[in-house]
Amino acid sequence: MLITAFILLLTAWLAAEFLSPFLIIIPPPGHRYDIPDFDQGYFQEFELETFDQLQLSAAFRPSDLPDTKSVVIFVHGIGGKKEHFMGMADWLATQGFAAVVFDGRAHGQSGGRYCTYGYKEKQDIQVIVRWIEKKLPGTKIGIWGNSLGGAIAIQALAIEPHLSFGIVQSTFADLEQIVFDYQNRIMQGFGSRSLSDRALRRAGRIADFDPASVRPAQTAARLQLPILLIHGEQDENISVDYAQQIYQALPTTNKQFIRVPEADHFDVFDKGGAKLHDQLIDFLVQQ
Repeated sequence: MLITAFILLLTAWLAAEFLSPFLIIIPPPGHRYDIPDFDQGYFQEFELETFDQLQLSAAFRPSDLPDTKSVVIFVHGIGGKKEHFMGMADWLATQGFAAVVFDGRAHGQSGGRYCTYGYKEKQDIQVIVRWIEKKLPGTKIGIWGNSLGGAIAIQALAIEPHLSFGIVQSTFADLEQIVFDYQNRIMQGFGSRSLSDRALRRAGRIADFDPASVRPAQTAARLQLPILLIHGEQDENISVDYAQQIYQALPTTNKQFIRVPEADHFDVFDKGGAKLHDQLIDFLVQQ
């Protein structure tokens, strides 16, 4: 019995020390999100260089209407890619909005080895903002992030003055907490906060970022911009309680929180239906 316990502890330590850090910062190859139908011919592909000389693969979707109301930067989740938002970009174009979709660093066709959960990605957003300003001078720019993308969006909104509004969907409030949540779920309730924190600190050293600084709820307390939060009430990946924490932290009075009944992490807009689509357009039109 003692030997078995020792082996289990040794296995857990080895996983935390050598395997878990890479599972945190290397995006998974697959993703549960479906790729929607979209017309590739409407998207203008381009590349951008980040502050640390990585190439980002991106595409611009112009508005279908003569006057562009605003430009929305879409930021996908962990393991995602720009194609996951192209269907939504197509739909927004019919409503008069342009969009930029892109593969985040270490995702899709973009360069980089590691995901840093917004620590470096927020500066990638600034590069995209500069590109849009040259493309459509004077046009309002907003950001819409889903899951990991929501955390990136909050951090980008805090440092980029030319972002006018944010849509934050299904994201977490604190990186250390969500890493533990995922570990605990994988280990069926037998997770260890000390092990997950240790793995995350090592991941930070490998990917050259400070995990303790990635706290979207804390960052949200600095935002005075219009913010729309959307979260599924049955989300088992990222609890709706974290969206509530972010909402409460926001000092702006121009904020909305839409809780989608029966929706999980992957079907928010399916379960939200026409009502959620209308609420989204109402928010965008007001900006």
